[in-house]
Amino acid sequence: MTSTEDLPAQLSDALDQLAHVRRQLDGLRTLHEVSRAVHASLDLTATMDAVVHGVTRASGFEVAVINVLQPDGDFMVVSADGTDEIRRSLLGTRTTPGNWDELFAKSESWGALHFIGHGNAMPDSMIVWTSDTLPVPADPEGWHPDDMLLAPLTAPTGELVGVLSVDLPLDGRLPGPVQREMLELFAQHASTAVHHARLHHELAESRARLAHAATHDPLTGLANRALLRAFTDELAGRPGAEVGVMVIDLDEFKAINDAGGHDAGDEVLRTVAGRMASLVRPEDLLARAGGDEFIVVVTGGDVGTVLRDTAERIHAALTEPIETRGGPRKVGASIGHAYGESSSDFAQLAAAADADMYRTKQRHRAKRPWVA
Repeated sequence: MTSTEDLPAQLSDALDQLAHVRRQLDGLRTLHEVSRAVHASLDLTATMDAVVHGVTRASGFEVAVINVLQPDGDFMVVSADGTDEIRRSLLGTRTTPGNWDELFAKSESWGALHFIGHGNAMPDSMIVWTSDTLPVPADPEGWHPDDMLLAPLTAPTGELVGVLSVDLPLDGRLPGPVQREMLELFAQHASTAVHHARLHHELAESRARLAHAATHDPLTGLANRALLRAFTDELAGRPGAEVGVMVIDLDEFKAINDAGGHDAGDEVLRTVAGRMASLVRPEDLLARAGGDEFIVVVTGGDVGTVLRDTAERIHAALTEPIETRGGPRKVGASIGHAYGESSSDFAQLAAAADADMYRTKQRHRAKRPWVA
């Protein structure tokens, strides 16, 4: 039988248990929100922001910071939740894999977490934030300002891809089993987010490579006929604009292939392409039509003048010797051009420029009658 004197204590215990259950439910709701954010977005920064905000809401820590592995091999703080001072001092800071290896080696393993007590020195090159308001605890179970709790973020392969760290526990004490498990769950979600973002990035890069391969010449990196066709089709839809076409054919290229083989010819083509690309305006298009023939499409105002000036600069650039592994090689260029309205039949303009180029080549050959 319970006496009336025991009722206040029992009521207090019940209220404490109810508050504990509510905190656990709030933590689970927050974890669910973060889980939805992880699976709904491929924006790594936005997802990491959701994770650190969830950690500070649900885990009993005021500060949460996430470092993520970068393409250059370093780790960088991409998200932090806490005070403005903490975000200013930590966001964008970098650490090396060696820094983390050193920290993990000093740590005490708490399941999937790593605790580093205040007696351990930090790596000199590592930027850390330490509270100047948290008192040094007298209780050995208290949280010291220099304590660190880390949760590694790992890829399915086991590779370290990031680190979640927390600081400033609300109760000023080392975390208990429930807090630790909650942190582990948040770390798992952060690992998943990093993995998803990396897969998305790799997929985007793969698509970009495929798109580039479909529209560019593999040897020179210049536009190919498919991109040339798409470019000129788009120009045809610009009423009243001018378009110019320049056809460039290398002189004596066959002799280079005969003397040095196709490897020497490829070296020359890559160098020629690079020289011409540096002389063509960004708004114009330089394409390799095949073999040793190139096409430049010029748009905008005063197309005739631009064509002539560009042709002169390209001709001068291609007369300079080209260094190859087999020694210096020398080529020239026969250039022809034509221009008209953008609505003109591009094939006719290209044919006119090609005929002009052929006349130029005939003049070059006339000056060197021994050339077949």
